[in-house]
Amino acid sequence: MELKLASDGRRKIIKDFFPDLERHAAIYKDLHENPELPCQEQRTAMVVADRLETLGFKVERGIGGHGVVGIIRNGSGQNVLLRSELDALPLKENTGLPYASKVEQVDADGIKKGVMHACAHDMHMTCLLGAAALLYDARKFWSGTVIILFQPNEERLLGAKAMIDDRLFSKIPLPSVCLAQHCVPTKSGTIAVKPGRVLGYLDSLNVRVYGRGAHGATPQLGIDPIMLAASILTRLQTIVSREMDPKGSVVIGCGTFHAGTDASIIPEYADFQVDVRTFSESTQTLAKSAVERIIRHECEVSGSPTAPRIVTTVSSPAIDNDDVATSRFTRVLESYYGSESSKVIQVMPPDIVADDFVLLSLPPGGNPIPYVYWNIGMTDPEIWEKADIEGKLRDLPPTHSALYAPVIEPTLQTGIEALALSALTFLEIL
Repeated sequence: MELKLASDGRRKIIKDFFPDLERHAAIYKDLHENPELPCQEQRTAMVVADRLETLGFKVERGIGGHGVVGIIRNGSGQNVLLRSELDALPLKENTGLPYASKVEQVDADGIKKGVMHACAHDMHMTCLLGAAALLYDARKFWSGTVIILFQPNEERLLGAKAMIDDRLFSKIPLPSVCLAQHCVPTKSGTIAVKPGRVLGYLDSLNVRVYGRGAHGATPQLGIDPIMLAASILTRLQTIVSREMDPKGSVVIGCGTFHAGTDASIIPEYADFQVDVRTFSESTQTLAKSAVERIIRHECEVSGSPTAPRIVTTVSSPAIDNDDVATSRFTRVLESYYGSESSKVIQVMPPDIVADDFVLLSLPPGGNPIPYVYWNIGMTDPEIWEKADIEGKLRDLPPTHSALYAPVIEPTLQTGIEALALSALTFLEIL
């Protein structure tokens, strides 16, 4: 009986206090049209912080860069943290939307680049603002503390650590549970969740290999670092095909390569970045070690005059959803959607991407905090179903694509519902 009363209470809260979707669609379009790169999210942070203050949250700004936290203490109960990201990607948008980004910013490498929300952080922020409005307006019907956290610099997986290093956990009540969602190019209106491992490990390496400069017409007098780097990047793929267990998932990729200033000059060095991704800690250690071994030995074979510089810039652990917390949330979703559950709720497939959200569950010197991380679909249902029938789901724009943009509805409504329901799973329903 108590479970049914709580379920009825959550349903009534969502129904009676659901925020205005047109207003939040306008917020989304504004955020989409005005993206900002990691560590430059000043305007974005101001928009979300001002909105939280208008709602009535106690807000603290500038945590770990442009991080924002809003808190509402509402009686006894659990402390529930919900997170969204603030930052966008260095990518020129090509969606053709009327609210497409035309923003350009100078990136960390000093180069001006197009900027867009190609990972749906704009939708994540809007959904979280909507859930925050819903929870604040319904505060007479629940008890506990809600912590709304907007994290900077997620794309480089450094923002959560920056906030923690800036004494985040001394500025907020210690969370009882941490919650976050992410848009993926599946059917909009769906929610995918499961206990256990859902995201993988990541190590990101900045590499510089050295050659000896010379005229392009006299290559015998130099050591070409471009050829050296190309050989390394080709050889790295043999780690996946010849050194790793085929039953495991391993991705080794290079996203940037910079060398030289002119076609007639053999340069002194070449710079590139390598990402290593797996689902297993032992496999991750093995793969990263193999990458570093091949880089060093290829340099030796090529006669490189200086040992390579290999710097690990990011090392992110996997995301393992808490069994108990995830099961509770799933039951709440099933109760809320009722007969529609089979159409809305899906089992979240493991994804080899990484997210530093997990670090927010590891307070310095404290016990790990249970957390739940889930996906929501963002592709227009008609487009998705047509692609599914034709066997062309792989042709849909993926995340980090210049064509990537969520359909606003029903993505926005589903995202607000999921976040609000996740919080109400752990707050006390009055």
